[in-house]
Amino acid sequence: MAKKPNLLSYEELSGFCDRMSTILGAGISSYEGVSALLETEEDAESRAILQSVASSLEEGHSFYYAVKKTEVFPPYVLRMIEIGEHTGNLDSVLASLASYCRKESGIREGIRRAVLYPIAMIAMMLIVMGVLILKVLPIFQDIYAELGAGLSGFAYASLRLSEWLSGHFILILVILAAAVLLTLLYFNSAAGRRRLASSPLSREIAAERFANCMSLSLHSGLDTDQGMDFAQNLVDNPVVSQSIKDCRRRVLDGERFETALIDAGIFSGIYNSMVLIGSKTGSMDEMMEKIASGYEQLSSQRIARWISRLEPTLVIILSVVVGVLLLSFLLPLLGIMSSIG
Repeated sequence: MAKKPNLLSYEELSGFCDRMSTILGAGISSYEGVSALLETEEDAESRAILQSVASSLEEGHSFYYAVKKTEVFPPYVLRMIEIGEHTGNLDSVLASLASYCRKESGIREGIRRAVLYPIAMIAMMLIVMGVLILKVLPIFQDIYAELGAGLSGFAYASLRLSEWLSGHFILILVILAAAVLLTLLYFNSAAGRRRLASSPLSREIAAERFANCMSLSLHSGLDTDQGMDFAQNLVDNPVVSQSIKDCRRRVLDGERFETALIDAGIFSGIYNSMVLIGSKTGSMDEMMEKIASGYEQLSSQRIARWISRLEPTLVIILSVVVGVLLLSFLLPLLGIMSSIG
């Protein structure tokens, strides 16, 4: 069985949609545009994708069929392209898709930064402390043994800890691996996902994603219910997904969209006021884009604050531990050296 190709990344999708939007907006046909992109593309995989699209277009198929045949475009992109072709504003839909993918890429990068940076900091701290305890402290033990002196207090306890860690290194690795695995299993469970989804950062990211989806949907000609259905499939926060479902139910019961959106609690504070303004001015798609930008700034600021607090805290902890360990071994040594002198 042939291996199914990987889906394009948000960066790749954004670049493709942006270029095709410019080409179609200039009045160039999709076949001529893809052929032009093919002439300048150097990456082998990208050339293969463009060649497949160009071949399908040359055979008379629609742009939607051509990109679908490649199997590298995600379903929501295919759906928007199909809508764009049916409504005759494919260039505008592709431009909106390019903007949406850029924002989604920013969201992913923010999440990655919020998770990986603290992990890297903690890992570095543990590595430094491990090297100090397992490699450096035994050297001091040999020095004291040659000088005929013993250790006491914190230095003696640290040395005993070093010996214990050295003797149980495999066991410690197994325990740490088990702890990481249990943590991952918990956050992949229903209770763990709901707990994580309830955090302010996760809610802000989900609200940003919802606003991005609604902006893309409304700008592409979908109605509010279709937009919410589209957003519900892309927002991976169970708490916000439930709020979207509640909003759709309220709209189906006859409630106005802006009122249902506010009552469902997807947005908060000033963003609810922006929803009302967007409804009164008839520019809900543009207002959703502004709301998404606002939530993007909020989540970025929260991540930056989190990192700015964590970094000095870990540095202080590491400095104190290393300093205390070294002083506990160096001070007795200095005393011995001065008495010898």
